[in-house]
Amino acid sequence: MQRKTKIITGVTAALAIVTLGSGTARQMHAANNVSAVSQTTAPHTVNVDHTKLVANSTSGTKQNYTVKYTAKGSADSSATFQKKTYGSATLAADQVDYVGSADGPTVKLNHGSRAVVQGTMGHTYVHWTKGDWSVTAVTNNADVTGTPTQFAKRVNTQISQRNLPKKADTGAITVYSQDEKNETNSVSWHRGKQLYQVSGTVADATVKVAQSAN
Repeated sequence: MQRKTKIITGVTAALAIVTLGSGTARQMHAANNVSAVSQTTAPHTVNVDHTKLVANSTSGTKQNYTVKYTAKGSADSSATFQKKTYGSATLAADQVDYVGSADGPTVKLNHGSRAVVQGTMGHTYVHWTKGDWSVTAVTNNADVTGTPTQFAKRVNTQISQRNLPKKADTGAITVYSQDEKNETNSVSWHRGKQLYQVSGTVADATVKVAQSAN
């Protein structure tokens, strides 16, 4: 009888450990999830000119999450903030479309910057670097609202007046002079193994989301 009691006691203890272990695993998994913007490095809201982007959904884990934005009172403007964690800093850096140098005629921008101008397939690309960041401003040649240099200067003013994420190892910005139906404008940077990406339909709003990241 004593031996039977010991066996039952041992089984009960083992079951208790298994149950506790399973519950702890579920609790740890739940604690790793994100469901609010405050759990991320993304901003809650962003104001640019007459556009206000508001975060309306957050999903994922602390290592890999997505925050989606829509414009208050407008369905035409949207943005997405993503964080992805890779196995190494090299893999994360490979995801950043950094343009270190480019060939072509140069043009003087504002704020002491010079850029390279290239044209292909009906678009003009103006490339320049700012610290550890590369910037590409793209203008449709059919756009009659301004010149490629004017748009590049406007972008350069925005990133000169307010810092981009300071702890970025390298970063890249590609923006378009015309508002895009898809979230074509892009700001990406990596910090060690973590890659951060912002995509959006409007150039200045997309950049502002990145500038507002913690």
